[in-house]
Amino acid sequence: MRRVDPGERWGDVVADSDATATEYRDREWTAIAVHPGDVNPVPDAARIDVLLPGPEFNEANEVVGDAAIDAVRVYAAAIDGVEYRLVVAEDGNGEIAVCVPTYLGTAEFDTLRTAADTEGTLALRLRPLDDRDVVEIEVTDPDVFFDATTSA
Repeated sequence: MRRVDPGERWGDVVADSDATATEYRDREWTAIAVHPGDVNPVPDAARIDVLLPGPEFNEANEVVGDAAIDAVRVYAAAIDGVEYRLVVAEDGNGEIAVCVPTYLGTAEFDTLRTAADTEGTLALRLRPLDDRDVVEIEVTDPDVFFDATTSA
């Protein structure tokens, strides 16, 4: 698997993630925005692995651990062969939101879409470098992720 350079736009996507989490907190929700080190597709498992710094993983694990994710919102952009997605997983009753920015090369994106179509679901796996634990966010309707309206 080749590494995809997230490009200059990546910083904007991360900033959008931070701003989105702030908007949720302004509404009195518990909200976090994570800052991935790497984002890797795992087509065989219809999954995206999102590597997080240890303290951010611990926070995500604490916040998502008891949450009942009942909605996933996806904001999209694409430019120069990179597909950006900001995934916001919500627990509406618990008023919890987790904002996860991702990036995939166009070829990886298409391969992952085929796998997710076959599986009927897409997983985002948040993990620390040492792989001691994981937090999974399930996107039960992968079209929400793949068909999100893109803007550049």
